[in-house]
Amino acid sequence: MEFTLGLPGLTLGLILFGALQYLASLCISERLKTTLQKEHSVFLEKLKWEVKAREQAVRVAEYLALARSLKEDSPGSDFRKANQMSWELAMWLPVDIYREMVKAITSPSERENELTTVVSVRKLLLGEKAGNLTPENIGHHAPGIGKKNR
Repeated sequence: MEFTLGLPGLTLGLILFGALQYLASLCISERLKTTLQKEHSVFLEKLKWEVKAREQAVRVAEYLALARSLKEDSPGSDFRKANQMSWELAMWLPVDIYREMVKAITSPSERENELTTVVSVRKLLLGEKAGNLTPENIGHHAPGIGKKNR
């Protein structure tokens, strides 16, 4: 007994094969789209975090400069601003860096000062890309800082 597919059977087979091929390509396309969307979302979140971290680094620098310049007769608004900034940073900075920052302001030493705090925040922000910048490499300004000792 011989079985042969006639023209209608062959046509139906080709239509089914085409439909399966179309569905498979649709499935692959959707999976690829989903994967790309996930990667894009992760990238955007990482980018948002980096922007936020950089904004906070600016806040650290601003706070250090303000706190360092506070004097007994500074306006109350300067003290309020310094307190607000300090408290905001306490909510964001890792505990070791926050403690270092506070110690740099309250009792600076060669080991912990404003510049060591800047280096610590830099390492936090940039991770492996932070390089080997040291406090001695960071420019800072004060009256008479560039004059030679006589």
